[in-house]
Amino acid sequence: MKSARIEFPSVANWSCHGCTDCCRGCFLVPLTEADQARLRSQGWTAADGVDPDTMFQESRGQTCLGHHSDGACVFLDAAGRCRIHAKFGEAAKPQACRLYPLAIHPAGDKLVVGLYFSCPSVVANAGKPLPEQAPLVKKLAALVVPENFQDIPPAPVLATPGEWPDFLRFVHWLDVSLTPADVPVALKLLRSLHWLRGIERGCLDQITGESADEILDALVGSVTEKVPAIPGRAEKPSRFGRLFLRLMVLEHARQVRVEQRRASGAHRWRMLGAAFRFARSGGWTPDLDKELKRVPFAAIETNFGPLSPAAEAMLTRFFRVKVQSLHFCGRAFHDRPLIEGFRHLAMLYPVIIWLARWFAVSAGRTTLTDADVAKAVSRVDYHHGFSPYLPWRTRLLQQREDVARLCAWYGR
Repeated sequence: MKSARIEFPSVANWSCHGCTDCCRGCFLVPLTEADQARLRSQGWTAADGVDPDTMFQESRGQTCLGHHSDGACVFLDAAGRCRIHAKFGEAAKPQACRLYPLAIHPAGDKLVVGLYFSCPSVVANAGKPLPEQAPLVKKLAALVVPENFQDIPPAPVLATPGEWPDFLRFVHWLDVSLTPADVPVALKLLRSLHWLRGIERGCLDQITGESADEILDALVGSVTEKVPAIPGRAEKPSRFGRLFLRLMVLEHARQVRVEQRRASGAHRWRMLGAAFRFARSGGWTPDLDKELKRVPFAAIETNFGPLSPAAEAMLTRFFRVKVQSLHFCGRAFHDRPLIEGFRHLAMLYPVIIWLARWFAVSAGRTTLTDADVAKAVSRVDYHHGFSPYLPWRTRLLQQREDVARLCAWYGR
């Protein structure tokens, strides 16, 4: 790949702190043919602590790194360090291991970099500013970005494909809408949804050039008057909207560990029972795991009060990183248009709040801590973009005006 300009999120820091969270439990690491050949050539033996017969496993027709029965990668040693990295260096590891938690997306004549908040260090914003890691990112981009990335077209804003400069203009104004530090995240999302709805209704998705900036500036500027605050008496979402929200919570809350994949039948029956309870929403939630326990649904639906400034800042960073890195539409999200992709991104707000409340109630609390919100963000982003069913759910919710209602209801 020729040298390309790389843009980093303006609000994100990250460094690996060796927590090994990505090396155990939930992640199955897909391997390219080059990865497999390289691992075989490294000559691993039982004396190294690795059984060559367990290095690989198949999952849904794809070859992945092998895992022990407790979920740990077969290359993870007793001290919690990667044997491949220790013996051969970072460049010898599988491509997916080297890349995580970075995400690199084409954006016309440049590349934009995002982060997966499923990584604890990303959620904590712990580490070096990403621009300081540009040499590493350039090496990784050369591995995963095609030579002709400049030829990849942008997603449509609404329906009709356009050009990158015009598409990125909408992205810029979305980021502007999400920036104010003194505005609650729920209100920033409501305002963004409002002016995007104006674009949709006015068929303004094809505006270009300087006049486009003038129109978008006017729309974004006027929305503070049209949506001055989260409605004091927010209109309750429809029963359909509340049902779909609960099912989305369950889909994002589940942690499919490696050992559960091996007992897939029992796990699927368990999740089917959980889905039935969430569909009914009466009585008690299922006992999903050690942090999400059996609690009354009614306890989660009470008002927990405002988020702390730190939690608001964390959520602002989450949404801005997703927008700045284009990790919400186009090739990064089932080839969906910008407006539809942002609506799904906004739907993650009520999912995160509901899930954070479940963490709190499971711990015997009636208020949210920053840790509750951080754990909810991490679990939600683990699943974001990987379910092909989520986009059509968001379209159905939008048809009933439930996306904004749910953001307002859980932002009270």
